[in-house]
Amino acid sequence: MLTRFSLPLVLMLAAFSLGAAQAAPGGDVPRAQATQIPFGFTLGDAQQPTTSHVAKLGSDIVFPPGTFDGFLGGLTSTVPVSGKLAIPPADGYFVAFRFMATTGRVEIIPDGDATGTAAVHTGKDTACKATQTNICADTDVTAKVFIRLSEAKVDGRVLDVGPDCRTAQPAAVTIKALVPISLPAPPVKVSTTFTTPPFAGCVGHEDVSRLLTGLVSGPGNTFVSNLTLRCFSTGCAQP
Repeated sequence: MLTRFSLPLVLMLAAFSLGAAQAAPGGDVPRAQATQIPFGFTLGDAQQPTTSHVAKLGSDIVFPPGTFDGFLGGLTSTVPVSGKLAIPPADGYFVAFRFMATTGRVEIIPDGDATGTAAVHTGKDTACKATQTNICADTDVTAKVFIRLSEAKVDGRVLDVGPDCRTAQPAAVTIKALVPISLPAPPVKVSTTFTTPPFAGCVGHEDVSRLLTGLVSGPGNTFVSNLTLRCFSTGCAQP
């Protein structure tokens, strides 16, 4: 028989057992979701289109406007950032061996999402004076991309590079820049250098992978573009 002293003890033990069962491994324990603030940037404009300089050929490839859409992990301190890079293909013109006119179509194919960090700042007249916005961020973001070549011609003659001529590994393009994360915001010019890896799979009538590697691959290539904030937070369309 439960006495008036033992009844509270039994109820307390039952409550403790129930709580332990709910917190046991494998149980459905609610977890707080990480902050995910959407943003959208446009890459390239009339003043500064997205341009890549090929060091070995001394030529520029000018791409149509692209986008970088993703998520910021908060608005305080240093937070993670990730996003999807989309740049339309471009037709390039080069002069190989200093006399041979070469043309081809260049595609930028992302290898997963771009990832990195952003150190968030506030103050239009202080930390964010350069962006002329109330909120800005020092970003350090790396996009890994394959570079694909097609429709190649040398001196007007077709150079068969096959259906999947691309770099054997992705090129790592890292952008470090102070960018706006509040609207309205003017464009910000960003630039970086990167190394183009060797090419592989460039097989048509014959394997020309080594030829293209010798012509294009190597360090010292540049990427430059104007980055314009298109939307932030609730202003971005949700997927």
